[in-house]
Amino acid sequence: MLAQTIKSKVCILYASLLGVVLSLYVGLLLFMPADLLQRNKLFYILIPIPLTLLFGYFIGHVIITRILKPIKKMTDTVKNITHEDLSLRVQAENVDEELRRLIEAFNDMVSRLGESFEYITDSSSYIAHELKTPIAIIRGESEFALKKEREKEEYQRVISVSLEETKRMLKIIEDLLFLTKMNYQPDVLKFEQIDLTQFIRIIYEQAKMLASKKNITVNINIPEEPGMVNADDLHLRRLFFNLIDNAIKFTPASGSITINLRYEDQKGAVSIIDSGIGIEEENMPKLFDKFFRIDGTIKDTSPSSGLGLSIAQSIAQLHKGNISVTSRVGQGTNFTVSLPVL
Repeated sequence: MLAQTIKSKVCILYASLLGVVLSLYVGLLLFMPADLLQRNKLFYILIPIPLTLLFGYFIGHVIITRILKPIKKMTDTVKNITHEDLSLRVQAENVDEELRRLIEAFNDMVSRLGESFEYITDSSSYIAHELKTPIAIIRGESEFALKKEREKEEYQRVISVSLEETKRMLKIIEDLLFLTKMNYQPDVLKFEQIDLTQFIRIIYEQAKMLASKKNITVNINIPEEPGMVNADDLHLRRLFFNLIDNAIKFTPASGSITINLRYEDQKGAVSIIDSGIGIEEENMPKLFDKFFRIDGTIKDTSPSSGLGLSIAQSIAQLHKGNISVTSRVGQGTNFTVSLPVL
């Protein structure tokens, strides 16, 4: 449609120009005195003009058709793109630089739309799967309690189980909304220069209080010199506490957690090392997937959405950093957060 519209407008413009020239030519022949035409060469000069314009019209028509051919292919491809199939792309072959940029921008837009639709589809599937179990538990416990009169303690147990599953559902919803905001509204982060050394000292003090409930020792090794990073204090704090929370969950009572900080190659690397159960090799590639959980006999029963590591990775990436992990079963896990230093 776009190519046809451009082509039609160009043809109309050229035809209008040709009509004006022919009108002038005919008027000149009709109103100029015959003796004047015979005395000068104007008549012979004007004769080729209409023929030249007519020839130019057809040549222009061919050239315009060739130029607009990629645009026609582009519009044909656009017509076939739907929300069910976003895999089609416009081919940028044998086109000029300006049109190539347009095609590349269009293909990038379709790719982003594809990723968004895929994320929405996956999220909907994940939510349905994750909420199905707690809802089924709440329903089952409620039906069990209503079948007949029960003791006070039994009703308290049912309410306690339902409350725990409700907390789990709320945790899933809150974390999923937070993750969506991180992926699609990164401007919510308020970056400022902070001293990473001092920041980790504060994290360490708070981590000791959290780990004390399981009698887990928290150690720290950090340098004396400061290291400035461009970060959002609130979200960076959430990143580290997600990792520390995981370390506490999968570390047995009386175990240990060590927080290391080192500066090298214009980066600050913060390692959180635990003496927990470790991670199986086959689970390593899936650690940062949404809703992935590791089953462990010592894991506590606190509500978990399975989104903690995915959120931590998103926050790290928005800080132009990344998270790496190494682990040995039965010996512990080491999560290392790398951030650029100013």
